[in-house]
Amino acid sequence: MAEKDIDKLLSLTDSKYRLSVVVAKRAIQLRSGAPSVLPHEQRVQYRNLVTQSMRELATGRLSVGEDLIDEDRMNLDYQRARQAQLQAQLNAERDRDRD
Repeated sequence: MAEKDIDKLLSLTDSKYRLSVVVAKRAIQLRSGAPSVLPHEQRVQYRNLVTQSMRELATGRLSVGEDLIDEDRMNLDYQRARQAQLQAQLNAERDRDRD
């Protein structure tokens, strides 16, 4: 890991393995549409989601432990929201075609 805050990140967990797992899970959450805690300028700067996850963890705004969001529930919520968005687009197209 070529991260300047690696010592701080390692202090948040009990091992390098757990840090890797936490960062990977956060990257998956970001890919699934979870909101980032970083300002927009930094999100654009770090297009790699693993790097972005590490930077988010270094800010101290994320918690590490058992109380994290359940990924299955988050993915299901994301899929439902996406399906509702697509349905709204389809309804709008149908309404436009009727006019």
